[in-house]
Amino acid sequence: MSECPDLNYRSADLHIVIIGAGLGGLCLAQGLQRRGISFDVYERDTAPDSRPQGFRIKIDQTGQQAIEACLPPALNALFRDSCAIPVDGVNLIGPDLEPVSDRWVASWQRAGGDDAPVGRVEDLNADRLAMRKVLLRGIEAHVHLGRGFTGYERNESGNAWRAKFDDGSTAEADVLVAADGVNSTLRALRLPGVAPVDTGSTCIYGKTLFTAATAAQIAPLFLARTSVAFADRFAVIVDPMKFRQPLGDYLYWGVIGPNDRLNPASDPRGHAHATVLSHTAGWHPGFRALFEGAEPSDVAMLPIRTMNAPPAWTSDGVTVLGDAIHVMSPAGGLGANTALHDAAMLAERLGTAAIKGTPVLAAVADYEAAMRDFAREAIRQSNDGAALLFGAVAAPASETAGLAKS
Repeated sequence: MSECPDLNYRSADLHIVIIGAGLGGLCLAQGLQRRGISFDVYERDTAPDSRPQGFRIKIDQTGQQAIEACLPPALNALFRDSCAIPVDGVNLIGPDLEPVSDRWVASWQRAGGDDAPVGRVEDLNADRLAMRKVLLRGIEAHVHLGRGFTGYERNESGNAWRAKFDDGSTAEADVLVAADGVNSTLRALRLPGVAPVDTGSTCIYGKTLFTAATAAQIAPLFLARTSVAFADRFAVIVDPMKFRQPLGDYLYWGVIGPNDRLNPASDPRGHAHATVLSHTAGWHPGFRALFEGAEPSDVAMLPIRTMNAPPAWTSDGVTVLGDAIHVMSPAGGLGANTALHDAAMLAERLGTAAIKGTPVLAAVADYEAAMRDFAREAIRQSNDGAALLFGAVAAPASETAGLAKS
């Protein structure tokens, strides 16, 4: 993309276009609305629940602070109330439910207990779809579903970006934000030298509904605490999700490991459940029942991709956040929280520019520098978590070294 002759525009009548209505994009939208900055969000999906989005998502102190900074107090309270009731402690176990020690990841926050770090806020377990619906509250008129982003250009006068969509429509913006996830179309156009790398690992996630039958068959230790189980070169994470609101209680579980161990099928939607059952044959019956009690339609398989620390680029008012620029292994539990942190930082920088009347491009550049620094550490911690869980190796730095300045 060619640069505009003068990008040091100021914030009068500032308008932001966000591509992607995931958690990061919606959190940014809420932060902009709270600061009185005009915005629109464009999302290719036709409904918030039109495709599998995952189930449990862990919101750590960083994510909670970001949400609090972006949401009005009443909406933040609604979000917190929609999260699962906190559990007390973590089980570190093996396939036969035997205790395991010395396998702790620094970025994991122990749920309660005397060994929780002093000054740390306890993690929240949110249901991803319920959280997304909270983030949509109050901004529905500015979120345009079923509008797939296809490209962008400068407008005729050269003072704004024009986003183009698959229905032939366009939208102009002073700042254009890629929040469209790991397969970001906007990032691919803006930063063609940056792309996610397949780690050679897989995550299979699912949920098992709480029923009288499942409660009788599943080992009791899974019903009251978070559990992390270490098997032969793969791991399982289990969280009980019991809600104050009528969202439907369930046990969330995720299996994570290298492809040469899990042997993921070529048809992940059709075989994800069977893959888990085949790799847990012979496990303790109370553990095995957790997977047997899941509906195959509630199990999904995804490749694990990552990026190294985002390299620098020349700021031009088209920027990025979340998985679009720093996707990372879920082993550290930091990906979504880093996206929320991005959203809060960008909203704060743009809000400051709006109040002070300072150049918006400078605000975007400041955000990008801070985002890169924060993401670098989050990616490192996520790689450390993956290595501890199943011996994964991060992608080499050369994979993202060819960034084209634009």
